[in-house]
Amino acid sequence: MRAAILLVTLAVGCGGDQKPAETAPTPTPTTTTTTAPSANTTRQPVGTNLTVTDEIFRACHLDVPSDLAAAPKFAFDESLITKADALVLDKIAVCLTTGPLANRHVRLTGRADPRGTEEYNLSLGARRAHGVATYLEQHKVQGSDLNETSRGALDATGTDEQTWAKDRRVDIALAP
Repeated sequence: MRAAILLVTLAVGCGGDQKPAETAPTPTPTTTTTTAPSANTTRQPVGTNLTVTDEIFRACHLDVPSDLAAAPKFAFDESLITKADALVLDKIAVCLTTGPLANRHVRLTGRADPRGTEEYNLSLGARRAHGVATYLEQHKVQGSDLNETSRGALDATGTDEQTWAKDRRVDIALAP
């Protein structure tokens, strides 16, 4: 069940993703997968917490924010959408409803940094993907066109706070 209201807030700080699993709310994602993304897929960062495939980037005429490198990523145990991400998601929603990608299916993959347990990070990634899905649904994208997945920290590459921050995101790709 999708949440009726999505809080839009600015993400602050760059805390980790480690929190005891017993205190974390567990979402019910439509799909959780451990299939690795295609190695041939190039991703563009388009918001503080979002990346998209080149195909979506071009078709939806998205821009890379000039201050993206300095932008905070999802903070400690956070899955809320930032104002900057909401602006990008608004463009993606139009693109998926009335634009060049109308009625295409989209895969939303939530990710986390490697500092929590595998179970906790998969849950956190699922919450992040679900937040993006909820936002898109509230902007008229059909829920049946959205496939939520979580990779948790399975593909994380960070080794310190600065690089862990890049692991805390949602990837948006057209579903095959």
